[in-house]
Amino acid sequence: MRRICIALHVVCLLSYSLGAAGSLSDDYGFLSEHAPFVQFIDAVIGQGNPEKGELLRQQLLSTPLLPKEKQAVLVIRSSTLLARLYSELERPDIQRAKELLSEAEKSLNVLSDTPFFHLMSEAEIDSIHYLINPSRLVKGISSNSKIKKAYTQYPSQVYAILMKANSLLYAPSFAGGDKEEALSLLLFLLEEGGSQLSNWDLASIYVGIGRICMERTEWDNALGYFTAAKALYAFDPTLDGYIRETEEQL
Repeated sequence: MRRICIALHVVCLLSYSLGAAGSLSDDYGFLSEHAPFVQFIDAVIGQGNPEKGELLRQQLLSTPLLPKEKQAVLVIRSSTLLARLYSELERPDIQRAKELLSEAEKSLNVLSDTPFFHLMSEAEIDSIHYLINPSRLVKGISSNSKIKKAYTQYPSQVYAILMKANSLLYAPSFAGGDKEEALSLLLFLLEEGGSQLSNWDLASIYVGIGRICMERTEWDNALGYFTAAKALYAFDPTLDGYIRETEEQL
């Protein structure tokens, strides 16, 4: 607990430095206000149901309700999220995951005039390529490079900060990983994000902070954050593993 308090002091300093550049922005915020996409999210990361996810995604694509750039973002995010689900199933369907990523890549051209969306979408696609095939190290490096660039150019964007935090958290130290900086960014989002944060952003933040608590053997804190994430979205095999490991230590 003492270490988390120290981190909160650090986040106050971070809040001051980022606050000088202006308040948080969330160009991806429209997704949490788009009811069909929220339904899709619940099916994919709430229920872990690929069949329902496919059906809802098809409805999103066949009846576009958003301007073309935002529709392209929706296509890409739905493709990468569903691709990730296929990679996490008890019997992974890697072929379908790759097909979805190919569909996502085709939508990148629509975002040529919206550099933030284009950069983040490329990073997202590359990260899932690396997730489903870790031997493609070039994709992991490419994703981290784009995340770093996005965070440098758009330091007040919620999604850029969150992606940067996760990059720092999960990368090894020799590749630029820094769990202390990751924690500062995650706590900053938690403190400053407020109602701007979508439930899926919150879940990611909770898991990230919980993971750092695990590293510090702060098992009670870790379980608290993991439980909060689980309450938002029940399906997450990786999170389930963290919870089991944490409970074994209590």
